[in-house]
Amino acid sequence: MAFTAAVVGVTAAVAGTAVSIKQGKEASAATRRQQGLSARRSQRQAIREAQIRRAQSQVQAGAMGVTGGSGLAGGQASLSSQLGGSLGFAGQMSGLSQQISMAQSRAQTAGAVAGLGSQVFSAAGGFGAFSKPEQTDTTDLLKGISG
Repeated sequence: MAFTAAVVGVTAAVAGTAVSIKQGKEASAATRRQQGLSARRSQRQAIREAQIRRAQSQVQAGAMGVTGGSGLAGGQASLSSQLGGSLGFAGQMSGLSQQISMAQSRAQTAGAVAGLGSQVFSAAGGFGAFSKPEQTDTTDLLKGISG
């Protein structure tokens, strides 16, 4: 009876660990998709803001009668540079978020496997299993099966 309960317990632990690992991987994948969407959204927003600022500077320059010159060109170049910096930063942050997500997923998987190993070790008798070797013959095995 105890043997059967141990087998059922270990089987449930294995199944639970497998489901936990699968769900953790699915959650990690969903998090990476979410981070990618967020990064693309902030990139589009940065591009929109740069376009608005560029248009505003052209309108202001036109209102002042300045249609060319180094001041306007420098301002336009500065806007492009700021946009590039913003997009680069957003890309780096997205990459770091994905690395963090993957590391957390691996840690969760390792923890689940360690928990499973601990349960199997306990079911096998723990450290007590090392202290005295058991003498088992076929009659003992048959007694365990027949109840």
